[in-house]
Amino acid sequence: MPAGPEALGMLEGLYIIVDDDIDAPVYSDPNPAELEDGVWEKVCEIVRDALDGETDARGAVTVGESLIGWRALTKTGLTFVAVVTDDVRGPQVELFLQQLAKRYMDEVDDWRSPDKAGVADVVVDVIPPWEEGAD
Repeated sequence: MPAGPEALGMLEGLYIIVDDDIDAPVYSDPNPAELEDGVWEKVCEIVRDALDGETDARGAVTVGESLIGWRALTKTGLTFVAVVTDDVRGPQVELFLQQLAKRYMDEVDDWRSPDKAGVADVVVDVIPPWEEGAD
């Protein structure tokens, strides 16, 4: 059933990045080039700053019509990033990334060099809180 005007927010992109290897994320959907102008550049900045301790390890910021949420696990060098429509609230994105990070750490054997096909299976099982109950 197509979403109407009252539709809830939407996940526009999801990325799992090891260290600051932004050119080769462990998980990337969609390709960063498909994001709205300026969004991927901001993601890159956030990942670098979070790993360097220059910004919080988790948070959310609006860029254009998108909200970028992140959760950096600095001890492991992993950063989970979600790009959503700006009608999703920051705490919802942070909860989603917390759940995703937990599931990833529980399910993936080699966190820094996982089987990329296996990562997709882990990611698909984590339902964003703003989509729960939506049909």
